[in-house]
Amino acid sequence: MGIALPIGAAERFLKYDEALRRENARQNLTRDLYEPDYIERLYLDSLAPLAVPGLIPERARVADVGSGAGLPGIPLSIARPDISVTLIEAIGKRAAFLQETARTIGGWQVSNTRAEDFAREHRGQFDVVVCRAVAPLAVLIEYAAPLLSAGGILAAYKGPGAAGEVREAGRAADEVGAAWHGIIPIKVPGTDWNHTLAIAEQIRECPAKYPRRAGAAEKKPLYP
Repeated sequence: MGIALPIGAAERFLKYDEALRRENARQNLTRDLYEPDYIERLYLDSLAPLAVPGLIPERARVADVGSGAGLPGIPLSIARPDISVTLIEAIGKRAAFLQETARTIGGWQVSNTRAEDFAREHRGQFDVVVCRAVAPLAVLIEYAAPLLSAGGILAAYKGPGAAGEVREAGRAADEVGAAWHGIIPIKVPGTDWNHTLAIAEQIRECPAKYPRRAGAAEKKPLYP
């Protein structure tokens, strides 16, 4: 993938993999661990933004919205120790696991809260927001925009249907001061997946009325 990992990254990935397997036996974090291509599914796919030159700048402040098992935020943090990663996870048991990995492996922050509530306290504080398997783009852009500084980037992990989602999320982006910049195809070695990154830029400050109250973006997305 053209990604150079720092010294010690392999050992940290192994520790994370072991921790994820232990925790997955207690709570169902991801079924992909039991697939023969789980390394590609979980770790290489998570690293996809690093294969795009300049997408995540040096020393960027990165928020992983709906982090779940720590994907993609933990792999990104391990591969890029220069960036500051915050994992945002609303479910308490999952957040507790992420906090434990932060203590034992280190390198990231964890916030056990909904993205909407977190954004109210951290408006405009992030350069990049990443989201993987969380929600449609019309919902994600409302989660991300309040967190992003001017010029900040949302990188949403999607499949082959991303183009249709971008069209549906046009009004949502405009409402929150963002603009869609297109779709980047992602090549994970050894696979024929049609994975993509949908990219939006925060072109002006997000209006103060966003995000709406918790759950509103999911129940009433800003569709046309």
